[in-house]
Amino acid sequence: MPDLNIGDIANAAGVSRATVSRVINGSPLVKAKTVALVKAAIDKLGYVRPSVRPGPKPRAPHPLRLRTGSIALISIGGSGSLFQEPIMASLVEQIQSTCRARQLNLLLDQMTSTDQIPLCVETRQVDGAILLISGRPANRRECITKLAGMIPCVHIFAPGHPIFSVDHVTVNDVAVGDMAFRSLKDAGCQSMALVNASSFFLEALYVRGRAFTDRAQIETIPTHVFASKNLYSNPTNFWPQPLSIFEDFKTVATAIRSMPKPVGVFLTLESHAPQVHAALREEGLLNDGSVKLAIAGTTPFFVKDLHPAPLLIDLSFSEIIAVAVDRLIQRANNMPAQILTFLVPPKIAAP
Repeated sequence: MPDLNIGDIANAAGVSRATVSRVINGSPLVKAKTVALVKAAIDKLGYVRPSVRPGPKPRAPHPLRLRTGSIALISIGGSGSLFQEPIMASLVEQIQSTCRARQLNLLLDQMTSTDQIPLCVETRQVDGAILLISGRPANRRECITKLAGMIPCVHIFAPGHPIFSVDHVTVNDVAVGDMAFRSLKDAGCQSMALVNASSFFLEALYVRGRAFTDRAQIETIPTHVFASKNLYSNPTNFWPQPLSIFEDFKTVATAIRSMPKPVGVFLTLESHAPQVHAALREEGLLNDGSVKLAIAGTTPFFVKDLHPAPLLIDLSFSEIIAVAVDRLIQRANNMPAQILTFLVPPKIAAP
């Protein structure tokens, strides 16, 4: 309906034209209940914000029709350690590249409490924000909810997404585990070993690992789980048997030697790939084909110098970021009322 205007939206929602204008422009002064009414009216009537509005324009509109042409990457829980991890550094680099391709400016900011609103949000320097959890902040739900009530937001990663008022884009971790199992089975593996080397309980790794072990169990392929000691919980509470809790990767490699060969080994996170690879090589299990190694990851940093090369299950960070940015643009422009979760499928990385 091309002739729709904010007056039609105001009548449908039972509010003033000024209120509709504030909602469309992302004002934090409008109550959440009123914002929901206006968004519902926008969706029902099919209103699309025009790229050119009446009145003088001091400058040409941004090609994406955003007010400022800028978005923020906000880390919930601080960013002190964010750039020390090669995985996170690669992620931020890809976000910057994606924004540049869409003619968007990217601002970096952080939030550690609901009282610490990022300056770029308070001063309306950005049209929206991509949210990323850094570390293990206890108040992440409250911080995300607070930001989402002020500007359009999209949350990336965190498979157990607890915030139902925010769009969410993440890895399809079930598909990651399934792809690892299918690839190793197709390679002729007669038994499977799952290696989870995180000292914290990370739900993404658990989902990948259980998808892998569940499929092996369904197809009656012998499978052994190797989990590192956990700082806050007992691995026996959530990993299936047989289970070995290990302190070093040499122990893992020695145990794998006695399993039916070839053994399909799935490492749930790439950051420990060099250590696992080295331990298996020292046992003589890689060069003779006794072990076939699959790793969930997305950055070449950890696997580029490993020979023989493992199979890399690419988590598709670039696709996740592209979906997140495009959804954020859509939300900033059209104010859709529906909250969606996007699961991006993995792929086999090119050798």
